Amino acid sequence: MRPWWGRIVLNREAAAGGGVAPSGAAAGEAAERLQRAMLGVIGAFTREDGALDYRALRASPRWTAAAAQAGALAAIRPEALEPRAERLAFWINVYNAMVFHAVVDLEVKASVREVRGFFRRVAYRVGAHVLTADDVEHGILRDNARHGWRRRRPFGPGDPRRALAVRPVDPRIHFAITCGAQSCPPIGVYRASAIDAQLDLAARNFLNQEVAVDGSGRVTCSRILDWYAEDFEAAGGLGPLLARHLDAGPVRAAVERRARPCDVFRAYDWALQHRPAE
Repeated sequence: MRPWWGRIVLNREAAAGGGVAPSGAAAGEAAERLQRAMLGVIGAFTREDGALDYRALRASPRWTAAAAQAGALAAIRPEALEPRAERLAFWINVYNAMVFHAVVDLEVKASVREVRGFFRRVAYRVGAHVLTADDVEHGILRDNARHGWRRRRPFGPGDPRRALAVRPVDPRIHFAITCGAQSCPPIGVYRASAIDAQLDLAARNFLNQEVAVDGSGRVTCSRILDWYAEDFEAAGGLGPLLARHLDAGPVRAAVERRARPCDVFRAYDWALQHRPAE
């Protein structure tokens, strides 16, 4: 039964077994294995028409084994993750695994919006900390940034979780983390050894798909570029980022001609990223 309030710690039972805290590199590998396991079950239960059979997936031993891997996160000391590339890859993988894990466990039917406060409530235990999806995205990957209408930062003064933040913020994370919706970037597995190239590829793929120009020269962009404008501006501006990652052609030319790159932001499609099988 889906709880109606409070945090939902997805790896609570698996984490109860404890374990020895691994090194930073081993911690990164644990998050990679978890995310690969999630992608494995998605591939195994995706039908020829592209729909995902959540019911069969949820009942399978393969899902049980994949979800159990989240328990390893409780034995990790995330404070020990160094260098910055290790932190980036680790937290992107944790976020993406957590969101899909929650979609399956909470039996989401059509959209994560069915679960009130989804991103503020679904969580993993990582070491000594219980971290929600919002904590990982806004507290860690965005360095304790406010989001939307919320005036408070995720972590208050003296909160030990502030030490987990990835600094400086890399705006390309917004093309790598997926909120489980159609308008989100696709899921991938990120590795510390290749994180810069992977984030460049994620940015290029997402932006070339989500930025368009019509016959009148009007540029339409993903809503993500509006929601996180602060992050893009802090890293040098949205215009230069688009010019760097868009393929040569009419879209990039239109963006480069203007001071404000986007005229319109596309409505966000919150339907599940992996369409449920009928």
